Amino acid sequence: MQPFRIALCQVRAGDIEEPERNLQNILRALDAAGEAGAQLVVLPECSYPAYYLKNASPYERADVRDFEEVSALFADAARRHGYWLAAGMAVPHSHGKLTNSAVVFGPDGEGRGRYDKSFLWHFDSNWFERGREFPVWDAGFARFGALICADGRQPEIARSLALHGAEVILDLTAWVSSGRESAQLSNTQCEYFMPVRAFENGVWVAAADKWGTEAGSIVYAGRSLVIDPSGVTRVCAPSDEESVVVYDLEPMGVDIVPRRPALYRTLGEPAVGQPIMKVLSESLVPALANRRVAVVPSNGTFNASTIAARYRELRAQDADLVVFGGEDGPEGWQVELSALEAAVRETGGALVLGVATTGCSAHQSTVLITPEATIEHNATHGRGIQLGAAPSPVVPTPVGNVALMCGDEGFVPEVARGLMLAGADLVAWAAFRPHPMLDAIVRTRADENRIFVAAAWEDAAVVAGPTGALLAVSPRGSGVAMTATVNKALSRMKEMAPGTDVVRNRLPEAYGALLR
Repeated sequence: MQPFRIALCQVRAGDIEEPERNLQNILRALDAAGEAGAQLVVLPECSYPAYYLKNASPYERADVRDFEEVSALFADAARRHGYWLAAGMAVPHSHGKLTNSAVVFGPDGEGRGRYDKSFLWHFDSNWFERGREFPVWDAGFARFGALICADGRQPEIARSLALHGAEVILDLTAWVSSGRESAQLSNTQCEYFMPVRAFENGVWVAAADKWGTEAGSIVYAGRSLVIDPSGVTRVCAPSDEESVVVYDLEPMGVDIVPRRPALYRTLGEPAVGQPIMKVLSESLVPALANRRVAVVPSNGTFNASTIAARYRELRAQDADLVVFGGEDGPEGWQVELSALEAAVRETGGALVLGVATTGCSAHQSTVLITPEATIEHNATHGRGIQLGAAPSPVVPTPVGNVALMCGDEGFVPEVARGLMLAGADLVAWAAFRPHPMLDAIVRTRADENRIFVAAAWEDAAVVAGPTGALLAVSPRGSGVAMTATVNKALSRMKEMAPGTDVVRNRLPEAYGALLR
């Protein structure tokens, strides 16, 4: 990758009944991007003719220009200004269907291909076909791929683009929002999803969104932004005005956690036959499923008697599962587990803790203790440690089916994804060292899998619900334990929106790159 300039055209949304106004706004933004010296320009999702199409025949409307005519106008803008252009368009096909696409034009005005949205959101499926391929373009100064809006909620899509060589991921989006003040609108994708996608893949992310409303009920968040490979948002547009966001990207080295594709076999298998499908078919009474989970920041050094005392205190406060942050321990620390096992047998519930050793060889482990068994899971991902050979088992507990993550495993989206497919309702993550992305990663792992995530580390702890909402947050540096109510019925509601299911709408046959 070489330094280059990108422009994100945050155009005002317009209804399908006003396509010419939409088009003229787009053309003005494209000229402004060219005048700013952009080398790569991005338009939002379905900039033309609109996002909410109402039916599968938008180009049959008398006031909607032909797709070929609009494409020619976009190609002309790319040629006149000499930039690459990724244009969000509803693309008609000869068989009568549409795709929600990123249509890519080169600086010579020639069409270079397109990406079709893969994870369709809500009424998308009423008129769009799904895409099943994840192309990457080489612009000379950088290799880029594209995803579209809800695609950012599926970790396999951004990961596939990165594995195909993308150094920059473009997000052509239509982030919806709500709020009392237009100037304060936001969306979970700009808050944590896309920063995590940048961080976990070590790529730049550039998202172009609309602002304003469509159909009197769809409100867009704006917030077009550029995120660097460390997950830091470098520039972000306001939510309530037209804007052409211009930013100069540059090479930036980052160290992502190495993948282990041999452990991801289930990610390429159909949902039918996966343990999660059996779990989702189980009957339960939500009113009887409320449980309490506690998270405890670590003290830094493993001390079994201190943990046992803290556990008893939290059990007295009705915590059914207590998750302690990862701590440093001596070799042979397992001999001290008897004190913790005794506390769990005497008071019930379940306890999770993490321990790292740096003796003859470095290890990181997370342990789950229930009245019936003690399970030690060795970290399968990480740097400078001896790695475990298998993912965590999924264990029935009073709070639901629990699986474990240890250390850097949480930074790798395939790990939590596999645990969800194995039937986990809650993932207990014993992390070790503070990291500025931890809160965002916890929320993303919970939201993208529709599970609970209870995580704790050296100076803080959080519990996130299946929508990514933070249910409990320990004040940083306080050492205070926090509790939250969880209900496994919520982790078994896998629809993000009507018809948009994180399990049933995956395309495992398209995720071959993850397994290599």
